[in-house]
Amino acid sequence: MAAQEESTQRRAWLQGFAAIVSAPRQVVPLLGQQAGKVFVTALLLWTGAAVLSNWLYTTSSAVRHQLQELAQQRLEAYMAKHPELTAEQRQELRQRLQEGVHFSLTRSLLGGLFANVVALLSLLGLLWLVQPLVGVRWSILRFGILVTALGYAGLWGAAGEVVAAALQVLGQSLRLQPSMAIFVDPEQQPLLFSVLSRIHLGAVVQFGMTGFLLGQAAALPLWRGLLWSYAAWALWLAAIYGMGALMV
Repeated sequence: MAAQEESTQRRAWLQGFAAIVSAPRQVVPLLGQQAGKVFVTALLLWTGAAVLSNWLYTTSSAVRHQLQELAQQRLEAYMAKHPELTAEQRQELRQRLQEGVHFSLTRSLLGGLFANVVALLSLLGLLWLVQPLVGVRWSILRFGILVTALGYAGLWGAAGEVVAAALQVLGQSLRLQPSMAIFVDPEQQPLLFSVLSRIHLGAVVQFGMTGFLLGQAAALPLWRGLLWSYAAWALWLAAIYGMGALMV
């Protein structure tokens, strides 16, 4: 009986991923526990969502064509800014673009893992950095609390990615999605469209939940917890836009 109870306690951290949907307040006591496992699980959820979304895109010839057009547009802009590229290098870049529009489980998994590790670590770093902006001393919360709060709430973001991709495929258009990107023409402003596509309903709920959990952990009013979370997210989005603008 004691061994069974101990085993149940060790698996208690998994309950947070169910509770973040049905009863977010039940997640608060789990914050900071098994942070490494929560991080890895969140990473796998985000990567799984990315792979599934990529696969969904390949099922629609219209969406696949739009993605190819956007990629071609960005590639041509890049090559225009780098006249030093040889003809062989330009041909290789175009070939990679053609290969990229076809679904590859291995490429999606590896690319998703790399991109999501960077995303999670950068978001955690920003959550830690902006603490003083909302009146929280860096010494109040352990870093593991930030990891678990973002990790559990990330379930909403992963689900939102898949829902957005499914709507785009059903509607045969990249603009048909529950995000701010519906107001932007992807062909006219591809970088802005890409960044705004990240502001989908699932992500809004994700960072709302993250702010709620952090506010509870630090005994803050709800608005300060939300400000904390959304400020870090806004900085992250701004950084993506800035890096994208430099690369084009």
